[in-house]
Amino acid sequence: MSADLRSGAGSAGDVPAAHSRPVPGVGDWLRVNLAIGTLSFGSASRIVLYEDAVVRERGWLDPDEFAEVLTVAQLLPGPNLVNLSAYLGYRLVGPVGSVLGIVCLCLPGSLLAVALSGVLALERPWVQAPLRGMAVAGIVLLLLFLWRRLPGLASTADPGMPAPTRVRVVRAGLLAVVGAAVLAGASLFAVLGVSIPVALFLEFVL
Repeated sequence: MSADLRSGAGSAGDVPAAHSRPVPGVGDWLRVNLAIGTLSFGSASRIVLYEDAVVRERGWLDPDEFAEVLTVAQLLPGPNLVNLSAYLGYRLVGPVGSVLGIVCLCLPGSLLAVALSGVLALERPWVQAPLRGMAVAGIVLLLLFLWRRLPGLASTADPGMPAPTRVRVVRAGLLAVVGAAVLAGASLFAVLGVSIPVALFLEFVL
């Protein structure tokens, strides 16, 4: 991966130093993963936190680049959250930092789950109440995540050129069909197996 991609800037003569993009170190990336892995819950909430940390707070990537990384993470096999952390880490700090970041993301929750499983009786009401509260918070964060993805319906390869109306209508229609199929209880594997090839085909045709 080139230094230009990692830093988000061209040569010193192309971009003024005052406007160059911050370049994270491995320690910066590990702290982000450790904080998200320790203080968050739910896959969608963590994706929102990654977006806030990487795009909105630190400016390591712009929104279009984050959307590209998220798309790749969702298309790859395996858990989306781990894929997202791995690919973000690779783009920002390289392969070693990427692997260490995954460890920082997964280790806190794993240790906490093992520790609590031995001392908490999940059937107790006082244990179930906070879990239900966290489930509600997870739904809210999921809705926030979906809301932030809606501008992608109008995106194209050229950031300055919005997609034609017919493309946006087709994308919105496919999104509605997929959502309806999931809510109706269709198999997620079947939904993905049909919707991904259809989406790719439509993107090339339109």
